[in-house]
Amino acid sequence: MKKLLFVMFAMVLLASGVQAQKKTTNKPNKPNVGVDGKNANAMPVINLQDIILPPAHVGMDVPLIEALRARQTIRDIMDEELPMEIISSLLWSAYGFNRYDEQKRVAPSAVNVQEFDIYLFTNQGIYLYDALKQMLRPVVEGDHRALISAQKHFAVAPVSVVIVANYDRMAKFKETADRDFYAAVDAGYVSQNIYLFCASAHLATVACGGINRDDLAKILNLKNGKALLAHPVGLPVRR
Repeated sequence: MKKLLFVMFAMVLLASGVQAQKKTTNKPNKPNVGVDGKNANAMPVINLQDIILPPAHVGMDVPLIEALRARQTIRDIMDEELPMEIISSLLWSAYGFNRYDEQKRVAPSAVNVQEFDIYLFTNQGIYLYDALKQMLRPVVEGDHRALISAQKHFAVAPVSVVIVANYDRMAKFKETADRDFYAAVDAGYVSQNIYLFCASAHLATVACGGINRDDLAKILNLKNGKALLAHPVGLPVRR
């Protein structure tokens, strides 16, 4: 009887061991990985780095009267890349600080709310312009230039500047109509600065209000703001 009980107990242990081995075998040995060897369930990583911009000075020595005479809308833009010195001066001219100690900008704003965020779209990614440190901060990786508008020059131009009103900075305006009015007026100042810089640097640009605002709000993760204007910028097509 004791021998029979011992045999039955051994059989139970053996069966338990086999079942445990099956469970272990069914477990995946590796995490779920993508083709690049990274966790396929992980959020995408932005590989772009901050870009320290060189000093903004290119085109700054052109007399104002000459820039005004040369200012024009040019839609035919080459896809040739621009030097970083040009991009730095373009962004500074649009919305940089000309009085750093006071943190006052080259473009005025109603009651000095300084409501704009300036985004630069390139073939590498989207960057936010940090005027205080004169640098570009990556926002989204990849070429999203064509998303800005259906107009073909956005997909061709090496860079595009998108002017976004951040309404969180406009709390002083209690009425929505006042906020929208002053944001639109202030965007015009920034746009004209871009035009004048492009005229002085012999670049092509066009102010465009026909942009995909809903798509831009999604990709830029805008919570309380709106893209108002966009400027594709590049060398003009040679005739």
